[in-house]
Amino acid sequence: MHPHPSGSTDRVTPGTVRVEARAHVAVTLFDDRGVIQNRDREYDIPVGEGSGFNVAPEGVIVTATGVVQSSKDPAVYAANRVFAEYFKVKIPADFSRHKLKDPELNARLQACYPPRQQNATCIFTLATKVTVFPYADPPAPEGYPADLLRTGTSPSAPAVLKISKGGEDATFPTVPLATSLGSGIESTDVVGLPTRPSAKAPPKVETAHLDPPGGRTFKPAERAKLSAFLSNDGDGAAVIDDGKSEVIGLVTGGGDAPETLTPVEDIREALVAANLTARRGPVDVLYETALGSYHNKFYANAIPVLEQVLRVRPDHAVAQDHLRIARANRAAAPASGQARPQPVKSATALSPLLLTAIGVVAVCVLIAVAVPLTLRRRRRAEGAPGETPPEPLAAVSTWPPQGTQTMEAGPPEGSFPAYRQASKPGTGPSPVAVAPGAGPAPAGAAGSAVAGHGANAAGHGGQVQFCTQCGMRLGKAHRFCGFCGHPADQ
Repeated sequence: MHPHPSGSTDRVTPGTVRVEARAHVAVTLFDDRGVIQNRDREYDIPVGEGSGFNVAPEGVIVTATGVVQSSKDPAVYAANRVFAEYFKVKIPADFSRHKLKDPELNARLQACYPPRQQNATCIFTLATKVTVFPYADPPAPEGYPADLLRTGTSPSAPAVLKISKGGEDATFPTVPLATSLGSGIESTDVVGLPTRPSAKAPPKVETAHLDPPGGRTFKPAERAKLSAFLSNDGDGAAVIDDGKSEVIGLVTGGGDAPETLTPVEDIREALVAANLTARRGPVDVLYETALGSYHNKFYANAIPVLEQVLRVRPDHAVAQDHLRIARANRAAAPASGQARPQPVKSATALSPLLLTAIGVVAVCVLIAVAVPLTLRRRRRAEGAPGETPPEPLAAVSTWPPQGTQTMEAGPPEGSFPAYRQASKPGTGPSPVAVAPGAGPAPAGAAGSAVAGHGANAAGHGGQVQFCTQCGMRLGKAHRFCGFCGHPADQ
């Protein structure tokens, strides 16, 4: 059994309507016996009643042609009525052609029936009046008048109407109309209005399954309930694809006629022929925004949006019902004396014992990292074996900016000093020490004088040497830097 999701019809029920069609017939009966007399009468004759749905916010209604166009001639009904009233004879008020025993009266009656002939005794003027009753609360007692724009060639073909008065603000709820009838669609709902709608008479819903999937007929086991639904003024009801909650067609049939789905492609063709387009309106956008929160039971989020829907369309019956339920559930609280629910502990909460263990492990890791670093710094401070231990720093100055060079001591005054690479590009400034007693920098040196890192710092003819890798002072006659191990001759 295919699923029918809860709330799958909520997108369609606000746009469901009931359609009632009547033929307004004005008839004039002529009596030429003696003095010519005529009798004028007007009748509103039921043509059809059924369901339909709105596809545009200004009120564009789609229903079945059989709902608004009867196969029976209203003029025959009017002829029977006016002839029986004027000549005081018994003729049933129906759509059948009858005969009278009186030859003269029978001849006049046959001349009254349409079509009009030269010796016609009756003249008819017909106009179809269609009234639409949307699902609203409070309901519109007189409904909305609609113009019949297009009908089909069969009772199951789509008919297109447009509300002529009352849709100027374009706030009627609409249904989402599918693009096409998918080949895999099987699970559906049929939604219609067998009576004039109200809060106590909402749309009726029947589940149904297409057989074959994507076809135009329903499973044989479901035809009995569909026939009963359609016989109760259900022709023209919307058929909803449960998977997408979209209208995929309308249904007709019942009684002796098979239950048949008219696909959405035919509906769209009829709209194009009537120069109309299916579209959603602002009320639908607000309403469907609220539906997401409402069906997920986030009532606090749904309430303000539903309230906004009702400010735009106060008679939106479904929004009223959802708002009432949302407010009741948001305000629900435990009954007096009832035990309040205890908070549930999170499954991810950590126990105090576990937190203590984590702290101990963290301390051990810090100790394991800090001890080797401390020993390494101590070994560097004491100097490597065979090296002259570094002397204490007497003064501290700023290492020359990146890219500067060290200058050989004692250049001749006015001559351009010879430079040696002091640091790699990209290394930041680092402090250097000034050797005690080194004296002032020779003339022409830029910045502070750079002295050795010990008593014998100015070896090799008084030339101060520094490691080209790390920038630290090289020990006397050292072949490798005592700090980074870089060869002294590179």
